[in-house]
Order: sequence, then structure tokens, then C-alpha cells
Amino acid sequence: MIKNSKKTINRKTALALMTLAVFFLLFAKLVYVQILLHDKISQSVSKMVNRENIELPKRGDIVDSCNNTLVTSIKQYTVFLDPKIIEDFNKVKSILFENGIKIKEGKISDFNNTSYVPVAFNIDSNIVDKIKNKKLRGIGFESKYARRYCEGRFLSHILGITDCDGNGLEGIEKLYNESLSGNSVITKTHRDGHGYIIRDKLVDQSKVCGQDIKLSIDRNIQFIAEQELKNAFKKYKAKKAVCIVQDPQKGSILAMASLPDFDPSDKIKDITALRNSAISDVYEPGSTFKIVTIAAALEMGKVNFSSTFDLENGKLKIAGHTIRDDHKLEGRASLSRVMEMSSNVGAAKIAEKLGKEDFYEYIRKFGFYSMTGIDLTGEVKGILMDTKNWNNLTLPTISFGQGIGVTAIQMVNAFSAIANDGVLLKPYVVQEIGKSESKNENKKEIRRVVSVETARAVKKLLKNTVDLGTGKSAKIDGYTVGGKTGTAQKVDPTTKTYSTKYYAASFCGMVPAMNPKFVILVIVDEPKGSSYYAASVASPVFANIAKRTAEYLGIEKDDIAN
Repeated sequence: MIKNSKKTINRKTALALMTLAVFFLLFAKLVYVQILLHDKISQSVSKMVNRENIELPKRGDIVDSCNNTLVTSIKQYTVFLDPKIIEDFNKVKSILFENGIKIKEGKISDFNNTSYVPVAFNIDSNIVDKIKNKKLRGIGFESKYARRYCEGRFLSHILGITDCDGNGLEGIEKLYNESLSGNSVITKTHRDGHGYIIRDKLVDQSKVCGQDIKLSIDRNIQFIAEQELKNAFKKYKAKKAVCIVQDPQKGSILAMASLPDFDPSDKIKDITALRNSAISDVYEPGSTFKIVTIAAALEMGKVNFSSTFDLENGKLKIAGHTIRDDHKLEGRASLSRVMEMSSNVGAAKIAEKLGKEDFYEYIRKFGFYSMTGIDLTGEVKGILMDTKNWNNLTLPTISFGQGIGVTAIQMVNAFSAIANDGVLLKPYVVQEIGKSESKNENKKEIRRVVSVETARAVKKLLKNTVDLGTGKSAKIDGYTVGGKTGTAQKVDPTTKTYSTKYYAASFCGMVPAMNPKFVILVIVDEPKGSSYYAASVASPVFANIAKRTAEYLGIEKDDIAN
């Protein structure tokens, strides 16, 4: 009996010791988990339950001068699945299919134990709302803003483009990227026991929105300019074409079109299409440049309306070369007649009276070989040799726009200086940034180029050119027009000499002639067809744009003869 009692005691002791050992091991494990692994476990749980989200800002809109939206941003969604919490996969698959989203996996096990499976991209909010209304577990949505250009190719070179992350790459989108972008906001979300996401707080959308940009561009004038320019571009199978419409009293750009253009919403296949020819391409202006020659000579008192010139029957030999006129005039011609008939010989003789130093000074005063400072990317300053490098032909040839390289924005701005009674203004396309910060409330004067008297004299000469001379095809019913044609020979890239088949036809003019409300430049590069002359190619395009613009703006008619 004693022996059996000892065995029983030993068993109880062993059992107690084993129980104590198990308890100790459990206690040690609990201490290890609760204390030593506490931070690690808390972090893991937090990652599963809580998530920080960066609320990307809604990029600011771009609107025209009348507040018509040109560019905006819309929310688009990525739809994803969390297979680990999906309760009824077939139902999920069916609902998504009803909304145009097809899943190739046949069962949950096909997802290979992952918790994030994107199944559709760039889905609009209407579809997302339909899916959300089904309240199915395991379907999630991630949103981001996508840029929408409201009218395709319209104003593409001005507006520019953004990359896939919404950063500006060209045009206004690039130059004002910081203002348009806005600031990101960090928010938190929590997943409850059923897998549903709960937001920590609502985001004040005004804090994550970029600033809107208001342009000086008038959508209706831009439409007119683009429509007429495209018609000419196709008709003459041109290499390029440009049109700029400017308010000469403010410097603001009302329209700017360059062809070829591009669709900012599509993939850009030809990167050269991004180039805004109106500010980035240099061309020889031809006879439109004669306003600089004549304005400078008038301002310095070298010529006046009583001056006459022997036009040498249309041929002037200088330094072994012959300068020719397309319209031969016999005998002597007045200053007005020189401009009206666009005499190269007359322009050369006027430039000779100026001399190269004074002529160079006025070329620079009018803004050539300098940036205009327009608020667009890609502007260049053109080409003009220093006078120490001029030869005997440089002075006479520059007088009629050969041997100098200018940009379209420089040329239209120079004409606007004449239209604005001799004051050169800084051109701009951005009128306002945001709701409070105003960028261009007042015109920005660069300098006075010529006196009021000289500017008005040149305007009279330009009016005569349209009424009586080479610019007749630019006339429009009911309005006086002042302007100048330019038919410039281009340099053949192969021979490096002036070509007899490649030309740039241009016309720059103002309406009304003596009190201009707008200035328009039209350039058609390398027109093909029976004629390449500006009078038959560029002037009619100007006339169409000018007439429609004047009527749209409600400008009072001033030509009583029509």
C-alpha cells in the first residue's frame, strides 16, 4: 500500500511539474509576443487596417478670355480586387462584366494569394458609382485626375500637353505648371472588420486644387483664325502656316494658330508637330519689313511725303548684283507709291539715306533680334548680323526683308507698335492666374519706337497700300484696312542660294486702318499652285479673318465707300 501511495504522489508531482512547465512556456511566449514583438505586430496590423493616401490635386482649368473652359481635369479610376476578402467571386465577376470590365481568371485560386489585383484602368465615375452601389466586398477603387482638352486640336500649341503624371511638358501647361498643379494632401483610411474602407476625414477639395489660368485668347476669334488658316493650308498644300491676332492697344494675343498642329489627348507621333511656329520658327519677312525701313526714315527726317525716288525702271545694280521690282515703275515715285507698289528699289534707296548704324538701331527698337517676352515656351530671337559684318548688299536687302530672320510674333508686335501710335508693348496670352492674383491688368510698355506723328504717317501709307496698291485683295466691306504684303524667297537648303520655287507668302494688317482695334499676321509657307504671291495667297486669308473678327467684336464700320 505504501508503495502504491508513493507512485501516486510521484505521478501527481510529475503532472504538476508538467503543467507548470507548459504554463511557464505559454507565459514566456506571451511575454515574447506582447512585449518583444509588440512594435512589429502593431506595425503589421496597422498596415493591414490603416493606410495613408496622397490625395493628388485637381489640376487647375485653363479658360479663355470669356471664361469658356478649354482644358479641365476629370477623375478616372483604377478598379482593383482583393481576392482574400471576396465572398462571392462569381457575383463580383458578373457585376464587373455588366459594367464593361472583363476578368480572365476563372476562380479565386487563380490569383496566387495576392491581395491587390488591378483589373481596369481609366474608368469614369459613372461606372464606379454603379459598381459601388452593389456594395460587394473585395472591390476597391483608386482615383487620379486625367487632363481633358475640351476641343481636341483647338489651340494646341498654346495650351500644350502634360505627361501621364499630370506635369506640364509644353505650352501654358509647362510654363505655369506650378500654379496649375496645386498641393497634395495626405489622408488616412481604415479597414473595418468586414473589409470596408472608412475615411478618417473628408478632404477639402479647394486645398488640393491648382489655380485656374485665364487666357487673353478669345475662343471665337481663335476658331475663326484656325478655320480660315486650315482652309488655306489645305488649298495651297503648304508646308506650314501661321496666324496671330493681337490687340495693339493692350499687347494681348486674341488668337494664335500654327499648322501643322496636334491633338493633346492623343499620343504624339511626330514630335516636330509640338513646335509652335508662331514663336519658334525664323523666316525672312520680305516686304512686310518695309514698314521698319520707312518708319525709321520718317522718324529721322530722311524722307517725307514730298520725297520722290527714281526707281530705275525696276532694276538697281549694287555690288555686282541686281535688285528687282515685281511691279516696274517708270520715272520718279512718291514715298506712298513706293509702299503701295512694294518697290524693293525704293526701299533700298531709303535705307541708303538712313545708313547701316541708324537702320540697325531702329530694327532693334522695333523688337527684332530680341525676345518679345511672350509668356509661352520656345521663343527665339531671330537672326541679325552685327553691322561690322555687313557687306555692300546687307543694308539694301534687309530694307525689303531679305537677309534678316524674324519670328511671326516679332512681326505682328512691330505692326502693333505702329497701330498703337508708336509704342511697343509686351505681348501676352495669360490674363489672370487664380481668383485673386492678376497677371496682366495693365498693358506693359517696352518702349516708344517712333513718334505719334510718324506712326500715323505709316498707318496712312499702309491704308494706301490696301486701297491703291498690292494689298487690294485684303480689303473688306465696311472697314478701312491698312497692311502690307510680303512675298519672300526662301533659301534652297541644297544650293544654299535663294530659290526660284520656294516662297513664304505673308500679309500683316490692321483694322480699322487709322484707329486699329486688332492686328492680324498671316503666313503661308511654301504654297503650291498657280501663284505664290502674297496678294493672291495670304491677303485673302487675312481679309476673311479680319471681316469675321470685326463683325464678331461689333466694331463700328468706318469705310463709307463700301
